[in-house]
Amino acid sequence: MTSSRPAIWLMVIASTFFWGSNFNAGHAIADKVPVLTAGAERFAIALLGFLAIRFFQSKTEMRLGPTDLVVLILLGIIGVFGFNYAFFTALQTTSALNAALIMALSPMVSLLLSTWLLPVRIRGFQYLGIIIAFVGVSLVITGGNFGLLHIAIGDAWMLLACFVWSLYSVGSKKFAAHIPPLQFARWTVSVGAIALILAALVLEDPLTVIPSLSFTTHAILIYMSVFGSVFAYIFWLRGVYAFGPDRAAVAFNMVPVFTLLVNLALGSMPLPLQILGMALVIGGVLISTGWRPRRWRISH
Repeated sequence: MTSSRPAIWLMVIASTFFWGSNFNAGHAIADKVPVLTAGAERFAIALLGFLAIRFFQSKTEMRLGPTDLVVLILLGIIGVFGFNYAFFTALQTTSALNAALIMALSPMVSLLLSTWLLPVRIRGFQYLGIIIAFVGVSLVITGGNFGLLHIAIGDAWMLLACFVWSLYSVGSKKFAAHIPPLQFARWTVSVGAIALILAALVLEDPLTVIPSLSFTTHAILIYMSVFGSVFAYIFWLRGVYAFGPDRAAVAFNMVPVFTLLVNLALGSMPLPLQILGMALVIGGVLISTGWRPRRWRISH
């Protein structure tokens, strides 16, 4: 695989585009497919993609012990099953842009969880960034009516999705950092896919629903599987390994921006509060990661 830095940055940006457009895609089918059935089809396809990658790999992977398997099962249920159930449920009653803005909090939620699970201390500028970003999201989900403290049910589900994804991310660093990333991804996706399929079979009727879905709905789920799950994860890992997690995390701010751009391309105009909320969230994340322009760093 190429080691060109511009090419790797393109991969990182592509992964944020895939994740950003996933919100638009999920919103488009939210009222057409039951929650568990949508997750089951999406991750069954993603699992096939990861298995195909493994089939063409020649190198031996690490041997997993009983503790590793328990950790992977728990993280798969939390990060794949839990996240996707909350994600698809949220998109039934909230907008794609609201969902993307709430999800943009995940680096800071991960930072807060890291102080509990990892030997991490939050510095002053990080507290400032966290507060600014949370104000931005609060502005969006309350409609600017902070006194009422009313949160729409879809936004509440997306907050839960953000929390379980952050717990999955920090948990992977705490308990599974020694497992190669692609091996870790394949195992957790496998566990999550099996859990989603079993839950859908018990609680819904996927064997009847899936054959009745339109070609467009299947195409959207395939896009979310192949690009929004498999390629996005692989491209993001390339960026993390090449530039480090801190620099790659700055690009995560593009996720809601791409969601907004897709909205605009589809003819949907954002509300002024959403634009203001996005600016606050992106600014807060940049501050909390300690990012500042290269020229500013050199002169100071």
